[in-house]
Amino acid sequence: GSCSAGFLGENLIKFSHLFVMASVSAMLTGYGSAASADAAAGKATFTTTCAECHDVADFEGEDAAALRGTLKQIVAGSQKHKQALQLTDAQIADVAAYMTSGK
Repeated sequence: GSCSAGFLGENLIKFSHLFVMASVSAMLTGYGSAASADAAAGKATFTTTCAECHDVADFEGEDAAALRGTLKQIVAGSQKHKQALQLTDAQIADVAAYMTSGK
């Protein structure tokens, strides 16, 4: 009885540790992609795609992750927008980095 309980407990601890490590890795991966966003490239995309209707200053201080989510929804067609957008995930990250910089 106690031998199998010990085995189960050890495996549960190993699984919990693995889950925590995978979660941390996923968070760091997400952070890395946001951190590597190129605001200069985002400015170019914003200028050609967004500036006709939007002023970058309106987005200064906004949460970049939330803005990326909104842009992804617009690109997917699941959020209403004046015109359809076709942007890659990298372009979305770049535009969000530029827009939230307010510059």
